[in-house]
Amino acid sequence: MVIVVVALAVPVGLLIGAVGVGGVLLPPALVHLGGFDVHAAAATSSWAFLFTGVVGTLAYARHESMPWPLARRLALGAAPAAAAGALVNGLVSPLVVWLVLGSITLGAGAHRLFGRTGGERTSLPAAAALATGAVVGFGSALTGTGGPVLLVPVLMLLGVAPLPAVAAGQLIQVPLAAFAVLGYSATGSVHYGLGAVLGVVAAAAVVAGARFARRLPPERLRQVSASILVAVGLFLFALPLLPS
Repeated sequence: MVIVVVALAVPVGLLIGAVGVGGVLLPPALVHLGGFDVHAAAATSSWAFLFTGVVGTLAYARHESMPWPLARRLALGAAPAAAAGALVNGLVSPLVVWLVLGSITLGAGAHRLFGRTGGERTSLPAAAALATGAVVGFGSALTGTGGPVLLVPVLMLLGVAPLPAVAAGQLIQVPLAAFAVLGYSATGSVHYGLGAVLGVVAAAAVVAGARFARRLPPERLRQVSASILVAVGLFLFALPLLPS
């Protein structure tokens, strides 16, 4: 079944590169298909997302699509919070975090689909960006889902346009994943070999996903990203009902 998880890394990478929410699929796959406990799944996923973060950042930066001031502030807030989230992962059940993440994701998608489309900003005030990064860093490390899963819906709720939101999500993965892995390594939860394989496979798919996002007209990207956010939000609500 581990082979199935590795194959799943392809759509995970495509979704991370295109709309930023693919990472939510990997930890449950490691639990339900790979036989990992929830802590090892979160830890190994975090290691894999270090690969996708580096490749995704390069892919968006190469085409000058990266909102650097926003992304740097988000990353600065996320890094220390990610280490804290990883350390408390073994102490707190992730159920409440999954439900909160599902509510934010579903709400952001519904808002983008049915609400007004104004407010297409590409930046946030410095304090708001740092605080957003800290919340995203803690929640993402706690669940092992990678930064974009939580960051993209939050940024979209704050009025940031889809393309810069997804691009910023690529960069935030790098410090977030690095600090999360440091926290998880203290408990020996990281499976580095499998995580590296998953990361390389997913990172290759990230490039294709990023190319897809850049080629879509802004309105079409809004519709696609919003629809996927709704689907992922519903998946997160159903996730606790899946047999472990």
